[in-house]
Amino acid sequence: MREQAAEEPDFTGFGELVEAAHAEPRLRQLYVFSSHWTLGFSSCTGFQFRDEVAIVPSYSGSPFRVKKYPLSDDVLGEAATAEEAVALAVCHLPTDLGPAVTGTAEHDG
Repeated sequence: MREQAAEEPDFTGFGELVEAAHAEPRLRQLYVFSSHWTLGFSSCTGFQFRDEVAIVPSYSGSPFRVKKYPLSDDVLGEAATAEEAVALAVCHLPTDLGPAVTGTAEHDG
């Protein structure tokens, strides 16, 4: 994901989000994926993912948005910076959530 962000120097919100998420240990232990530039975090590594939280990057002056699912219209909150968005996303994770496991939402490995 960091390589993808580096290849998009004109989309600074995505790069800022990737770096802020990478710096957060609770998000780093989850499986990260990107859909329409939104970062999704799953507690399993296979598709169908078990979405735990998603963050939409800032673009054209819009705030970062934290969602439950990447393509959902339901916004859990907004933040001015990538670091604030990451902190908000972490607040929405279950407290007992451990590292991502091999498998899918339907069949954990």
